[in-house]
Amino acid sequence: MCQSPITNIDISKEYDESLGTDDVHYQSFARMAAFFGRDMQAHRHDQYFQMHFLDTGQIELQLDDHRYSVQAPLFVLTPPSVPHAFITESDSDGHVLTVREDLIWPLLEVLYPGTREAFGLPGLCLSLADKPDELAALKHYWQLIARESTEQLPGRGHTLVLLAQAVFTLLLRNAKLDDHASGGMRGELKLFQRFTQLIDTHYHQHWTVPEYASELHLTESRLTDICRRFANRPPKRLIFDRQLREARRLLLFSDSTVSEIAWQLGFKDPAYFARFFNRIVGCSPSAYRAQKVPVSPHPGPLSKGERV
Repeated sequence: MCQSPITNIDISKEYDESLGTDDVHYQSFARMAAFFGRDMQAHRHDQYFQMHFLDTGQIELQLDDHRYSVQAPLFVLTPPSVPHAFITESDSDGHVLTVREDLIWPLLEVLYPGTREAFGLPGLCLSLADKPDELAALKHYWQLIARESTEQLPGRGHTLVLLAQAVFTLLLRNAKLDDHASGGMRGELKLFQRFTQLIDTHYHQHWTVPEYASELHLTESRLTDICRRFANRPPKRLIFDRQLREARRLLLFSDSTVSEIAWQLGFKDPAYFARFFNRIVGCSPSAYRAQKVPVSPHPGPLSKGERV
């Protein structure tokens, strides 16, 4: 059985020019591109959020199962383990900030209290061309982060964490995420979060809804109510969505055959996997893979911020 070839890049181990600390890694985008290349193949960063901020140039980006073409100024947020690949030209420069995930999750709870976005943040690519005040503030922060990353000043590690959190906050509050806030839902929110974590752990084992409910010490009916409240979907569909998300990632970013992907996802019959995929997505896994053209070094012109 083939394993997914999507590479996990641990910046602290694979890039010896990274500045900062084990919790917060910083480097200019140009220096990172000189090391890894501007045609960056599919990879992920387990246990870390990564923020790319470009103040010059353009990016052609594959972020999970979405493609973007965006002109600077822009930022790209990549949550932990989300696959991404991108191409930039030689005039693209900016900053790259890679931060341990447990330093960012609390920010999401502050920005989106009582919502599922606190633990289900998608990858983002957004233009900041219409945000001059934010750009001015960020310019100041990048200068401070560069200084703290290179100089051995007292309290350096603590200061870098605070600066990194400030940058993430400034950028994330520009993201238009659905707000389903309700202060009285915190207990159910945590149950829903636990359910999604269990799905991440067991989706390839094809647990049934009653098995998840039993693990959470809930009735199946209560679990269904919670899922509909926070995701507007029944639990079975959330399980299917997670299986499909991984299927799409493997189809996009791996060279595994459809049969091999079916086995990796825990399907004992590749034909059943193909029918499952087709029923929900509307096309076969092979057709889906064929429709998704890899990032090209010479893409056609697209309007700023257009999603492909």
